[in-house]
Amino acid sequence: MKLTFKPPHVRNTVITNEQGHVLYSTSTSFSFGTRETVVKKHVPNEFKIGRVESSEILAEIEWHTFSSSVIKYGGMNLVTSQFIPNKGILGRRRVFRGPDGLLYKWKIGPRECILMLDDMEVARHHPVNLGFNKAGHEAYLEVFSPVEHMVDLVVLTFIYVEKLRQGSQESPGTDRMHAPIEPAN
Repeated sequence: MKLTFKPPHVRNTVITNEQGHVLYSTSTSFSFGTRETVVKKHVPNEFKIGRVESSEILAEIEWHTFSSSVIKYGGMNLVTSQFIPNKGILGRRRVFRGPDGLLYKWKIGPRECILMLDDMEVARHHPVNLGFNKAGHEAYLEVFSPVEHMVDLVVLTFIYVEKLRQGSQESPGTDRMHAPIEPAN
């Protein structure tokens, strides 16, 4: 499964499948001291690509600077230091337990994030390629069959870890220029 992010800024984006149907979107509101990203799940219109039939809030992420962020998902408030704690040197690994009871590990690299189950790669982020050395493409998340049953959780945790990865490379406030995006109805 290939999920494309347009634009690639995970806190304000539309996520489509290979057929161009909108499956998810994110929008982030900014207020004094708090940022909150709303992750919506969409039911695509089968006859009009890019249009949605209905939407529901999948999750909300409250981004905190000096304490653990909170992910509201599945009727629970999940403190990120417990739900998806950092492991390894410099916190470049994030581990969470899936609905199947297994432990999944996001490896956060300098340009991409890779989700692992034991020693098997089960999802991989491909950043934007402008096409200088090879064919160009939009940013996308490749989700492999072992985790397609929990794609909502894979997308949600990817948004979280990718923001952490991007945040380590941005100067403060650079994401403020990206306006929230909403798919067409």
